Amino acid sequence: MSKMLKLSSSPFITLLLCLALAKFASGQTNTGYPSLFLDCQIYCDMVYIKQEINFVNHVRDRQVADIYVLTTSQRAGGGSREVQLVFEGANEYANMQDTIVFYFQPNASDAADREMLVKNLKKGLLPYLLKSDVIDQIDYNVDIGDTEFVEDNESDPWNYWSYRLSADGNVDGEASFKNLSLSTSVSAQQITEQRKITLFSRYRYSKESFTLTDGEVVEGIRTQFFFFSEYVKSLSDHWSFGFRSDFGSSSFGNTDLEGTITPAIEYNIYPYSDASTRRFSFMYTIGPKYYDYTDLTVFDKLEETVFRHGISMEFEQTQKWGDISVDTRVRQFLHDLSLYSIQFNPNVELNLIKGLRLSFGGYIEYVGDRINVAKSDVTNQDILLQIKQLDTSYSYYSYFGFSYRFGTQRNNIVNPRF
Repeated sequence: MSKMLKLSSSPFITLLLCLALAKFASGQTNTGYPSLFLDCQIYCDMVYIKQEINFVNHVRDRQVADIYVLTTSQRAGGGSREVQLVFEGANEYANMQDTIVFYFQPNASDAADREMLVKNLKKGLLPYLLKSDVIDQIDYNVDIGDTEFVEDNESDPWNYWSYRLSADGNVDGEASFKNLSLSTSVSAQQITEQRKITLFSRYRYSKESFTLTDGEVVEGIRTQFFFFSEYVKSLSDHWSFGFRSDFGSSSFGNTDLEGTITPAIEYNIYPYSDASTRRFSFMYTIGPKYYDYTDLTVFDKLEETVFRHGISMEFEQTQKWGDISVDTRVRQFLHDLSLYSIQFNPNVELNLIKGLRLSFGGYIEYVGDRINVAKSDVTNQDILLQIKQLDTSYSYYSYFGFSYRFGTQRNNIVNPRF
């Protein structure tokens, strides 16, 4: 559906430049082909998409698009991901809206995922093409072949359980520095409409060594084992109940063994079915936690069992104007109410005006509940290599940035050279 115009004389070139300037000033693209802005909140292979969907004008800014598509995803059962495409029309396609939901399979390749994405994008674009000049260039056929439509009533031999094993490591260094890092994990998950069960374990080992100017070798070793389990029961489209438990050990956290079990209840103001585009939930947890410390703590403890409760709030909104997420968490030990922590974590990305995007966020935390900190003296080696966790009253992280894009809105051309 591409058009080619060959011009050789200067008057025609001048006319072409005038037409190009006029289109730049008006911000419009080829009126015969609808313009598309694809807002991918997941990974999208844009080169492949432009090659396969070459019957629209791909533009760089949603404000000039005839069709806006928001692409989001969330975890589903069996290790798959539910992908949602929200189509919204503008200009001559105003009031045209649609939503398509499909799934990326857990063992599928990236090539299969991108083919599935393009296939569903084409489905969603068809109603818009039928209202455009492209309709006269559309022809189609349905190849049914010998396919038989059979209702899938067979039971799942895996009973909706999926499993994942992973291991990784890296070695790097130079004359005065060496680093070794190893990690392995095992996970299992069962997700149905009525419940979710998650099991996860991980082991990490890291070793760093530095050779100082006087020839002294300084080493830092950190090990961590962690096991997590979660059971969630669906009570309604807004309520859920369950528990979380975890245990493990950490040389950095001064624990030979630690473990907890916490019942939890959650209320989501929006229906859970809208979680890929909006969420506003509150969760409360309470339960005991056991510590077996490696070294004596600042509270003169080598072992203890304490109770802790917490409340968290999550707000997430993903729309065509941008993304906003705000997480707030408060945790407190019940044996001493002065031991608590508060964390506030906002992240914002806004499409302010045509071409201008603003992003900022981070987190800030008041830390008043590190009862695991070792009482022993901390050396410079411990601080520099982060071998031991230190006491602090706060921690923070922040980022900000903006981008402004201007110029042509044409985004159809693909050039993979170099």
